[in-house]
Amino acid sequence: MIAVPITGFWVMPWAILSVLVMPLHLEAATLQPMGAGIAAIAWIARTVTSWPGAVMNVASMPASALLLMSFGGLWLCIWERRVRMLGLAPMAAGYVALALVRPPDLVVGTDARIAAVRDGSGDYLPSSTAGGRALGDPVRRFGGAVGAPWPEEGSADAGALRCDAEACLYRAGERTVALVRDGAALAESCRDADLVVSPFAAHRVCRSANVIDRIDMREKGGAAVWLEAGGIAVETVREWQGRRPWVPREGREEAAASVSEPELKRP
Repeated sequence: MIAVPITGFWVMPWAILSVLVMPLHLEAATLQPMGAGIAAIAWIARTVTSWPGAVMNVASMPASALLLMSFGGLWLCIWERRVRMLGLAPMAAGYVALALVRPPDLVVGTDARIAAVRDGSGDYLPSSTAGGRALGDPVRRFGGAVGAPWPEEGSADAGALRCDAEACLYRAGERTVALVRDGAALAESCRDADLVVSPFAAHRVCRSANVIDRIDMREKGGAAVWLEAGGIAVETVREWQGRRPWVPREGREEAAASVSEPELKRP
């Protein structure tokens, strides 16, 4: 409400005037007040975004919620009699579907070296500061925020995440995920964990655990992982893109395959 009038009544008039006087080399006299207006807008933005609750991350709307809300809205707008009020029912169902979205417990980057785990507050702890920047967009898509990176050694999230120089162990419910840092820890991780995320080729080493390694990620892109009592559900970027005309052919062919083992299924 404050920044837009400054833009329209101060910044833009000075910008137009500066273009008009540029042939006369007099633009400095107009660009300085224009810059003052831009600085005021920037100050407003910094001040407002620093307030508590200024930013709230919300999970992306699932396709089912979008279809229900769209159908209900169209029904409500098209008809004129009381029957139009029936459109409120699918719209309400769409809001319920949106509220029931469960964010993934683990997000894995394209090389399996970068990952982020969901903590008790709903935020995601990245494997490194650089990993937090790389996974910022998918984390926000799931309605979370990027928290502090994993410790080099020690625990985080009340012990749900424990790390040493070779690997990190993440526990969510009854499931354990080994996030490998050093290839020397691969055999032990495969033996003790339900899921192994490795930046090294790991399928031949791991026979008793589900695996997401750098080869999987190179072929199918990043992945979101849900750790559930009944199994482990994985959705990759290729699967999310689906069989659409604008997806490259190799991507469409790979979307039909699972991430690693038959036990890994889409949610």
